[in-house]
Amino acid sequence: MMDMAENNMESGLSINQRPISLFYIWFAANLTIGDFAIGFIPIELGQPVYPTIIALIIGNITGGALLGMMSVMGVRTRKSQMSLSYGPFGRAGSSIMAFLQWGNTLGWLTVNLVLASFALEIIMKGVYFLVPLLLVALIVLTLAYYGHDAIRKFELAMSVALGILFFVISIETFFDFTSGISYTATPVLPVYAGFGITLAASFSYIMAWGPYASDYSRFVTGRKEGSRSFIYTFVGGAAASFWIELLGMAVAIATGNVYENPASALAHYMGAYFIAGMIALFLGGIAANALNLYSNGLSFNTALNRSGRKLPLILGTSIGLILGFIGYNSFYGFYENFLFILDYWITPWLGILIAHYFWLRPRLKGEKATGSKYTGAIAYSLAVLISVPFMYPPQYFAGPIGLMLNGVDISYYVSFFLAILFYIVLNRNVLSAGKRNLATTH
Repeated sequence: MMDMAENNMESGLSINQRPISLFYIWFAANLTIGDFAIGFIPIELGQPVYPTIIALIIGNITGGALLGMMSVMGVRTRKSQMSLSYGPFGRAGSSIMAFLQWGNTLGWLTVNLVLASFALEIIMKGVYFLVPLLLVALIVLTLAYYGHDAIRKFELAMSVALGILFFVISIETFFDFTSGISYTATPVLPVYAGFGITLAASFSYIMAWGPYASDYSRFVTGRKEGSRSFIYTFVGGAAASFWIELLGMAVAIATGNVYENPASALAHYMGAYFIAGMIALFLGGIAANALNLYSNGLSFNTALNRSGRKLPLILGTSIGLILGFIGYNSFYGFYENFLFILDYWITPWLGILIAHYFWLRPRLKGEKATGSKYTGAIAYSLAVLISVPFMYPPQYFAGPIGLMLNGVDISYYVSFFLAILFYIVLNRNVLSAGKRNLATTH
């Protein structure tokens, strides 16, 4: 009887309130040219196909799992993602983390703005590149201005439209490969190094959605909302990301990876049907950037404790346009370096939030339960500091261990697990005191 009542209650909810809405959001947001471009990286490195596929699988499973865990936090707390930093970091630390996320969303806004504009520029044939940049930015600004519900409805429509478009492209690619396209790997790095770089890029892309997740899951209600929200977020994000990265790899192989950007490569590959491919890449960039700009505004307000909505959206769009204009013709170096560098602040922050909301707070049995406001900052700082020798951001810095590993940067894995460990150790006394207080009140 209880299950029937819960089912009836859930059936009365709008699609925007159901856990399955998270599948549509993260499925559409990852059917993008950003994922498509990641598939070109291992081919640029001359990597074999099967190790590349395994690296993409591992990257998406691990990154998708972190995204799913962040989504659960929103369901349980009904708070936006960056406001959740207040528990382990305190007010000042929370503002710093929100400012870092503001920069992160600006970076992704720029990346997808440029990538979507590549596709639109091909459709418009010869138009000055600033025109497609402005058009993409205007569409994204409009969606973000109308807010959360408009974005959810748009992502639902895009999950269907983009799913169909990329399915058609995938069928074409499958038939081409089964009819004789061959590929000979000529690694420019040891295979293990190329494997590590590919895994890192794939993991980085989907994991970087983690600081956004609760911005959307906080509105979800329904039966078994926590576990179902994890599943829908994980499956939607990881499945779409892996699919499009695999498609990008296939197109890179088929075209010889000789084109100036992934949009040009796909346009050449599809021949007379290039417009369908460009529309898919263009709409995918819009789908991702609607989330980027909306969360950018939330992060701005969290960092500065403002309540306005228009100013952050206009500011984010303007800065994204300026950065896109500057970096339009040197995109690839920016994109690969950006994917690596953004991990450095995100993964230890994710680790501390996981330790706080999945370990510390449940044991203290209280909605207000928190550790010392300094433990988060200390654990975070130590984790980042110890991970420095493992860093290897291309063209900027070579940590000694990263250098020994031929450029495979594992620093973010190191900082993630160390942040969890340090936060748990530093809060042992808090946990003991909390248990004593609970015992005296019962």
